[in-house]
Amino acid sequence: CCSNMESSGTPSCEQSDKSKRYDRQLRLWGDHGQSSLECGHVCLINASAAGTELLKSLVLPGVGAVTIVDDAKVTPTDVGNNFFVDSDSIGRPRGEVALRLLLELNQDVHGTFVEQPLQEILDNQPDFFTPFTCVVVTCLPECTLLMLSKILWEAHVPLVVVRSYGMIGYIRVQIEEHAVVESHPESEMPDLRLDRPFSALQKYMDSLDLESMDNKEHSHVPYVVILYKYLQLWNQQHGAPPKNYKERKAFIELCKTGMREKENNEPEENFEEAVKAVNTSLLPTSIPSGVQSILNKAASITPSPTTKPFWIMARALHEFVTSEGRGALPVRGTIPDMTADSEKYIKIQNLYREQAAQDADWVLRRVQELSQQLGPRKIVPSLDNDVRTFCKNSHALRVVKGKSITEEYKGSINLGEIGYSK
Repeated sequence: CCSNMESSGTPSCEQSDKSKRYDRQLRLWGDHGQSSLECGHVCLINASAAGTELLKSLVLPGVGAVTIVDDAKVTPTDVGNNFFVDSDSIGRPRGEVALRLLLELNQDVHGTFVEQPLQEILDNQPDFFTPFTCVVVTCLPECTLLMLSKILWEAHVPLVVVRSYGMIGYIRVQIEEHAVVESHPESEMPDLRLDRPFSALQKYMDSLDLESMDNKEHSHVPYVVILYKYLQLWNQQHGAPPKNYKERKAFIELCKTGMREKENNEPEENFEEAVKAVNTSLLPTSIPSGVQSILNKAASITPSPTTKPFWIMARALHEFVTSEGRGALPVRGTIPDMTADSEKYIKIQNLYREQAAQDADWVLRRVQELSQQLGPRKIVPSLDNDVRTFCKNSHALRVVKGKSITEEYKGSINLGEIGYSK
């Protein structure tokens, strides 16, 4: 019996089988990451041992498609160092043999083989590489590599150069700009907004009276409520939230004054959780410097039809921060686990989720408005999900800038020999 459902409402065995097959990697990069991988088309130039091992690591998790460009024939040397050729294939096209064995690893991956000299493609079909998500190259002469580098840089196609020397490996990535939305930081502070609660959250927590609760109800109040209540009391006494170690220690003692003993004379678990969460939950709501730099750049960009979707969303996010967000990023919409009765925990959880949805809706509307101003653009079916993912991860956005391999070689060789022009 299949428990997963398609959009039509019917069970999908295929979806279930896929989830089982890719279970470990889905835990690592989630459905969105898997979808991005399955939409990818990687081109490998030269099916060397390093190249085929790299493709293997993409075929197994389910990359959408691979293309191998290689005009070499299988030699006895290849048989001795490449797992994806065998002795029976000596003299046959190396790329064709390697592709056949690679595709046996995953029936969902599509593949093509091009037995054409790379130099011939560069000379006569420079647009050949434009459709690829990424191009990987191994064992390429320097001059040919620089020509390829120039073509891919101008086409905005990432290039990965790989080479191995026995136990030593080399990898060089050429990419103009790589925007990271889902960075999955190993440790991140919860986004509780206790220093500046949004209206619905504040209204609900103000409606709760800890003093009037019986012991059972009191011991199951979510610690976010406890911190909020005692933060209000602290602010009345000191005028501002605790800022340093000494003040946080005093705040902890203040929280402990409201702790009751349970029937077994043990302290309340929810208050103990509140005390442990002081250092992570009472941090001021702020925008990380790296994210602020991205917002500053987005504010200076005049959107055009060629502007990348990331920067359209960043521009909308900047406008949200300066208006609706009142200087803060959208609410993430997630809260930690905590000792609480189901009713109160679910209520608070829903409040954060609803606020996150409202914030993302604002950004989404602005993205749509900016896109419409740019004239006809290709409709992106996943725009809604993309914007919500963008807002949820807005606290950890990153942009990695690079430069071309050709640029690095300036001054060290005569670039005129490879057709380079300023």
